[in-house]
Amino acid sequence: MKTLIAYASKTGTTEKCARTLAEKIPNATLVDLCAQKPDPSAYDQVIVGGSVRMGSLHVDARQYLEGTKPILLEKPLGIFLCAGFAEKADAIFANNIEAELRTHARQCACFGGEIDFSKLRGFEKLIAKMALRSAGENSAALPHLFPERIEAFAALFAGETP
Repeated sequence: MKTLIAYASKTGTTEKCARTLAEKIPNATLVDLCAQKPDPSAYDQVIVGGSVRMGSLHVDARQYLEGTKPILLEKPLGIFLCAGFAEKADAIFANNIEAELRTHARQCACFGGEIDFSKLRGFEKLIAKMALRSAGENSAALPHLFPERIEAFAALFAGETP
């Protein structure tokens, strides 16, 4: 089964998660939506992922989902987000992805997020520093990835039982 994993990443976290999925799903093709927009009709199943900033899904991921919607609704679909505030994932999905796509998807998942100061600029860097200060010694409050969510998502699309 041919799988398209299309992602849009700003600082590399979404790309890292997409690469992990590609390693775990046989016959997967990895495509950066910031560089190209592949035709999903050439694949048996499609996974689309994007980073989230200030509650908004990466524009390239959002546009791809909207622009290829008729084709995506004919295929097994997975949608994932990388967001620092994973507890707000339901609202992020609802505010950024059409209900028809969310309902059709086999799985919608938030893999969490990371803060990489070397890739942040200006206002985003200031906000991240404020978040770190407010978290203090509570490291559980800091954005982090959830590897178990990535594993379960990959297993579903690889045809395994998670």
